[in-house]
Amino acid sequence: MSNATAGAAPPPAPDLGFLNLRADAAHPTFAAAVAKCGLALPSAPCTFATAPERTAYWLGPDEWLIAMPAGQEAATEAQLRDALKGLRFSATDVTGAWIALDLTGANARETLRKASPCDFHPQAFPPGRCVQTTFGKTSTLIAAHTKETFRLMLRASYADYVRRWLATATEEHDRPV
Repeated sequence: MSNATAGAAPPPAPDLGFLNLRADAAHPTFAAAVAKCGLALPSAPCTFATAPERTAYWLGPDEWLIAMPAGQEAATEAQLRDALKGLRFSATDVTGAWIALDLTGANARETLRKASPCDFHPQAFPPGRCVQTTFGKTSTLIAAHTKETFRLMLRASYADYVRRWLATATEEHDRPV
């Protein structure tokens, strides 16, 4: 993850690729098949699971967004297609549609509160939680990776708007008191 302090404009997005995976998580062979691919999929709502170099975000009971270093999408998709052969599923490369921004720092939660109706208090939104919500005027997936590090994933077409919004919203943290 790249670091940006809440109080400064976020850096360029981490170089990530994204896959959307849809499948019946209750199928008896599904979890074992996905594990063969080196993936951990969260089953609890609004959580995510990290395996080496890949993070799977829960989007719904049968849907996950899988983030990985850019360039691994085709290989990961092929692995999933091979492992899940015979099951009903969909694995789609959505890299061109998504972008990620990282927000870090002591004021990150305060910045998130300015743009979203969600409760970002550490007890309500601890590390390991994610939520699909409105952020500013965009639909955004927000994940708490650490106590002060949040990843925002959104449609690429809104990236400039969100970067400008964050730069403006965090200006007050840059001002001397």
